[in-house]
Amino acid sequence: MDDVERKVSLFGVGIALVIAIIWAVEWVKKTPVKTTQKFVKGKTCPAAYPKHVDQFCEHILKASDSYWATRFLFVFVVALFLLFFTLRRKRAGVACFSFFLGLGLGVAGVVFVFLGAWLVVRAFRLQRYGEASWSGSNRAAKEIAQAKREGRVATPKSSSEPAPSPGPVAPPPASKRYTPKQKPRKR
Repeated sequence: MDDVERKVSLFGVGIALVIAIIWAVEWVKKTPVKTTQKFVKGKTCPAAYPKHVDQFCEHILKASDSYWATRFLFVFVVALFLLFFTLRRKRAGVACFSFFLGLGLGVAGVVFVFLGAWLVVRAFRLQRYGEASWSGSNRAAKEIAQAKREGRVATPKSSSEPAPSPGPVAPPPASKRYTPKQKPRKR
């Protein structure tokens, strides 16, 4: 990971920790969970949703400790994994766990899905063209395409000097352990 990716990943870790802290406060305050549903037929509410609010039926779950606890623990643990992989500069780990967090958070996790996708695209560019930035990978792609049109082989990082050709390579010496014994030649 380069410095830009690391800073963006640390920012993502910060967002995840803020979400975890908000949900920890909700857990400590024992905030009830409210769910809503549209009317069934006409202006009637289903049996599980007794309260009528504006255009929706509302259900309040008062004993919601486990709801907030599991949400807090999920986000906190995944944020710690993101922090660990960011500090270790492991792009694959950050991308994987940011996708995981983004899918777990639902709509609020779109930021993390974009972070993971951005890291995967940069890794692809780095592997294919040798350059992670948009302009550098475009330049390398143009050089490769130009080399193909001219009928020569190009590497992503082209240099002005040709690569030295390796000379003849001598075979490795025979090993007593792995080389089978040779039968003497008949004359």
